[in-house]
Amino acid sequence: DITAGTFTIVPGNLQLIPIPNYIVEYKTGILEVDQAELTVTADPQTKVYGSANPALTFQYSGWVNGVESIDVEPVASTSIGTGSNAGFYPAAITVSGGLDNNYTFSYAAGDFTINQAELTVTADPQTKVYGSPNPALTFQYSGWVNGEESIDVAPVAITTVDGTSGAGPYPGAITLSGGSDNNYTFSFDAGDFTVTQAELTVTADPQTKVYGSP
Repeated sequence: DITAGTFTIVPGNLQLIPIPNYIVEYKTGILEVDQAELTVTADPQTKVYGSANPALTFQYSGWVNGVESIDVEPVASTSIGTGSNAGFYPAAITVSGGLDNNYTFSYAAGDFTINQAELTVTADPQTKVYGSPNPALTFQYSGWVNGEESIDVAPVAITTVDGTSGAGPYPGAITLSGGSDNNYTFSFDAGDFTVTQAELTVTADPQTKVYGSP
């Protein structure tokens, strides 16, 4: 096989065939071998919000004479980074560069999908005395990425324990729901509520009697 380029065609040792009234003259010719087109397609990629990008890869199609190597490999790149929001980014992975004597290059971009990260929301355990108002119901987050600590809509903590609930432990009585954010899904962990006994003071009444009487 020859490579792409321009080549001279030289007449070989041809047997001269006499042609009456003519002098046969042999001249060289030109053979042009054009480059074939090689298509380079970026592979689609997926990652979780806040994580590092996976390796950017690509595929070739259009090889001639089987899979070959090329002089200078193309390079895949993207503007997606660790701070990019969750969502679908069509054609966000581009390919460029690439050089070879036998090929021209056609590039096809690839899509990038960023999935939401999971944020765990855990209700804080609470304690109160029987008959008293409930304390404020609070909760903690874990799983933040990129050092951020804010979301679009915060979850809400509720409980069935109230002022009339008897003393005792109430496991998992503080539940969480709601909450939304473009970059996060939510996992909720309920909290325990303990109602302690109230203190009842028993006071003896003062008494008076006459000496000797019962």
